[in-house]
Amino acid sequence: MSKGKPARGRGRATSARRPRSPVVPLDAEDIAMARLQAHVRKTEAIRGPDGPGATSLTRTTVQIPRAMLQHVRDRARREGATVSEVVEVALERYLKSR
Repeated sequence: MSKGKPARGRGRATSARRPRSPVVPLDAEDIAMARLQAHVRKTEAIRGPDGPGATSLTRTTVQIPRAMLQHVRDRARREGATVSEVVEVALERYLKSR
């Protein structure tokens, strides 16, 4: 025997191997269903649970000066919130004051 790597199969402890479970091929329907389920889980995680007291959100576009947007982003960063949450709170306060 030479120095370096041991010869294959010698000196190894033999252990009983488990037989592998048979590989079942997936068809297009299985793949599509798995993708759909993953998408649903992802969407539910983003939106949160729908139930009593849950609000549905709508996206809209508002044009504001860049300096104001930067202030909103800075506030969100300081508070550990999102820009949407900061804007929502500000709008609620404004609308209640009217």
